[in-house]
Amino acid sequence: MKGAIIGDIIGSVYIDKPVDPNNFQLIKPASAYTDDTILTLSTADALLNKKPFDETLREWVRHCPMAGYREEFLNWVLSDNKNVYISKGNGAARRISPVGFAAETLEEAMQLAEETTKITHNIPLKIKASKAVAGAIFIAKNEGTKLEIKQFVEDAFEFSINDNTSGYSISAIEKSPVPAAVSAFLQSDSYEDAIKNAILIGGPTNTLASITGGIAHAYYKHIPKSIIRKSLARLTPEMKSLIVAFEDKYFPQQKSPAEFILSIR
Repeated sequence: MKGAIIGDIIGSVYIDKPVDPNNFQLIKPASAYTDDTILTLSTADALLNKKPFDETLREWVRHCPMAGYREEFLNWVLSDNKNVYISKGNGAARRISPVGFAAETLEEAMQLAEETTKITHNIPLKIKASKAVAGAIFIAKNEGTKLEIKQFVEDAFEFSINDNTSGYSISAIEKSPVPAAVSAFLQSDSYEDAIKNAILIGGPTNTLASITGGIAHAYYKHIPKSIIRKSLARLTPEMKSLIVAFEDKYFPQQKSPAEFILSIR
């Protein structure tokens, strides 16, 4: 899960800005978490603590209301309106990574992805996008190959994944960032390389890098310590504690929770 959050933080300073591939700095002083991180944490919290997705989403957004949400979405969260919010944005695919890590079967990943997506994006295209990301992460976590991931996403999303990220226009990414984000992962040879590929696409770089980062973390199972430390130092203790608890249960690594906490201080 932290791979998605780190991707959001790294991508935050490059949104809609030209990036020089020959002078690229992963983490800058202004790098910060955005609404992608808060919504991802809300999904993780719901899964870890067996809480309703909608209630947990509202809790986290209300707790962190200044993370850059769409105005209409924030107004909906802050109100007592219990009606389903229908967004044409891509917030559901951005927050879905914890589902891929927590699900015990691919079928469960699909069911959970649809359940949480419908809260705010009850649109067939957006549900397919969320399922594609959750499924890709589940397959990657369980030692699936890049070819298996690509074939699954193409089948679930009903869209061809380009062999070159330069083939994605901004309008195509606005429709859904998932194909471009998956392409960035498929062309990588490490977590860091995947994030760079996503950033160099341009446009909504935090969203692209968040989606790419979740898949890359599940697949490579390693993020350089320096990137973890510099990125997650921007989070609150509460956020870090949730990441530790979630990954200790659903994606345990070689480090103990205590060692992980020390590595990000």
